[in-house]
Amino acid sequence: MQKNNAREVWFIRHAESVANAGGRTREAPTYPLSELGFRQAAQLSAMLPAEPELIITSPYVRARQTAEVAIRRFPKASVEEWPVQEVQYLDPALCVDTTQDERRVLSDAYWERCDPHFAAPDAESFAGFITRVADALQRLAPRAERTTFIFCHGRVMNAVAWLALNPPGVIDAPAMRRFFHFIHGFIVPNCAILPLHFHPCGRRSLGLMWVPDGIEAETAGRTPVSLAGL
Repeated sequence: MQKNNAREVWFIRHAESVANAGGRTREAPTYPLSELGFRQAAQLSAMLPAEPELIITSPYVRARQTAEVAIRRFPKASVEEWPVQEVQYLDPALCVDTTQDERRVLSDAYWERCDPHFAAPDAESFAGFITRVADALQRLAPRAERTTFIFCHGRVMNAVAWLALNPPGVIDAPAMRRFFHFIHGFIVPNCAILPLHFHPCGRRSLGLMWVPDGIEAETAGRTPVSLAGL
């Protein structure tokens, strides 16, 4: 799987969560996988075609539950937890016992405001989120592992791709609008894999996103994947 002697980092979105399936949830860090999601996590791990030297996981429950199956399959891999959690741009107090679809109104208002430095109470600004993802990429640059798996989230993978393909000179309102349009054309399904190649010269290149064969279909009538992160 190596590309021209490059190191490979695979960003892997978690399997279906209870929120993805349309269920009511409380706090974003604690959303667990759905019953289907647990099956998808097992299917995903079985179909991974490369053996990692390092497995990184988000601290959020749904990502850790997805990673746990791969961690058991690849016991020689080192395991680390990094701040690659999903962006929380809505006030958590307003999201308790709601569904992703019900949070859509709050999300629409946030993006219409289009202030990259605005942060709701106990939430993260757009600028803070993009900086956090960029910091993770910088942290990866000096690592020596040939293959790394990062179990994370849809918007994180959107940001990785956006920074690789359309890096902003400054994180301002126009950049935030560009990201908003980008994420609606770069849909990240559950269990999707996005390879990022770190070349010896220091250059990074983005591979094609894919979902392994054999992953069970998503829950019928589930919340649209475009609402990932809510």
